[in-house]
Amino acid sequence: NVFAQSFLTKESEPLTVNAKIPYKLPFAEVEPENRQVSVQLKVENEGLARLNMLTNQQISWVDGKGQVDLDISGTFDQDQDWLQQLEQLTVIGNINVEDATIAAQALPEPLTEVNGKIRFNFNRMEIVDTLQGNFGGGKLVAVGNLPLRKLPRPLENPLTVDLNQLAINLKGIYSGGVKGQTIITGTLFNPNVGGYIELFDGQVPISESQTAPIGSSASAGDELIEFNNLQLTLGKNILVRQLPVLDFLASGTLLINGDMSDIRPEGTIQLLRGQVNLFTTQFRLDKDYNNNARFVAALGRDPELDVQMVASVIESSKQPITSETFANEISDSPTNFGTTETIRVQAKVKGLASQLFDRVELNSTPKRSEGEIVALLGGGFVDTLGRGNSTLGLANLAGSALLSNVSNLIGDAAGLDEFRIFPTTVTDDNRRTDSLEIGAEAGINITNNLSFSLLKVLTTDQPIQYNLRYRVNEEVLLRGATNFSDDTKIIVEYENRF
Repeated sequence: NVFAQSFLTKESEPLTVNAKIPYKLPFAEVEPENRQVSVQLKVENEGLARLNMLTNQQISWVDGKGQVDLDISGTFDQDQDWLQQLEQLTVIGNINVEDATIAAQALPEPLTEVNGKIRFNFNRMEIVDTLQGNFGGGKLVAVGNLPLRKLPRPLENPLTVDLNQLAINLKGIYSGGVKGQTIITGTLFNPNVGGYIELFDGQVPISESQTAPIGSSASAGDELIEFNNLQLTLGKNILVRQLPVLDFLASGTLLINGDMSDIRPEGTIQLLRGQVNLFTTQFRLDKDYNNNARFVAALGRDPELDVQMVASVIESSKQPITSETFANEISDSPTNFGTTETIRVQAKVKGLASQLFDRVELNSTPKRSEGEIVALLGGGFVDTLGRGNSTLGLANLAGSALLSNVSNLIGDAAGLDEFRIFPTTVTDDNRRTDSLEIGAEAGINITNNLSFSLLKVLTTDQPIQYNLRYRVNEEVLLRGATNFSDDTKIIVEYENRF
């Protein structure tokens, strides 16, 4: 028999425990008379902090008013699993909390203004009226019952927890808004979480560790919390990111099963827009393709990707075609005919996310070999250096990192097929000097072979250039450009590669 009474301070309320536990010490020779357990636990207010050690600091009482008055009884067999031991106990009594603050290791911040009453009625836990608290700028409201051990029939009023417009930050997992209602069944010591949760205005970071095979290391006790067809919806403005490699806007619903150490999502997520960085080129999702990520329970958090991306890269000729040069001509732009060619590159991925860069299939219009395409994807820097223009080469390298995100934001907002901001050199024949400027091009695809774009050097007073491009076939390309001032060109190009 054990009787204990503890005070935090002289003025604080005591923690009183009266217990009878039939435990045989390793060196003892006498067996306990019986296996009956009896524990009376009484504590209130500041004394509740003494209970923190009983939960191994997983749940901690911070402050507030509270009262615990419990009678625990049952049988004890030290040879059994500890979870089985707990589920054999009977608990009678109440837990009352008023304006309490409670912290939990699983939560990034404590629950505040917690109010409610929990009644233990032999084999079940009952929430009287509601148990509620504030968390993440929103409110958690719990109501219902949860058994202490498995029952022959489910309870009619299972424990439900309403998540009302929460803002959470789970490092490395999710940061953003959460709402929904979870339904908790199973038992108090082995809960099953179902219901629905919607994420909104948030970010889901992904890393190589999150696509590790099922059965990777997990913290002790994770397997005690199981998921039972939890419906997880990616709602408004959810970004899936692995910076600086990929950034997607995603939408869809997954069913979550498994446990915390072995999460098994199932369903399809639509990738609405986004980009992937390959070398110094940023690819955008093809908006005319059904881009998606399909989760299969057996593969865990490693989805099967079906994604098609597009990008435009510039191929410069080593020996430009001689043509009349106008004052302040844009050098090596996509419309500087005879010296450059716009290559439209398509990257298609079908396979597991963990094998993303091993599954990329590259094609282009006009057709180039995969080796040539790879060279072009990093060629904005290498090619200009090869022609002695180190300033433009460094500007291209910096521009790919600094200007791509701005270009994509503007292009998506305006509904353009292509929008890019890029560094370029402008030649002034009168002064025989070159200057580094910033250009912008906005384009739409009228058909797969016909496109229209506007080109403007933003940092000069040169007029806008209007461009029309029509590809007849792999060999023949028609291009026209005019600024409706002093420069109008119509070009017929024939290319035969051998």
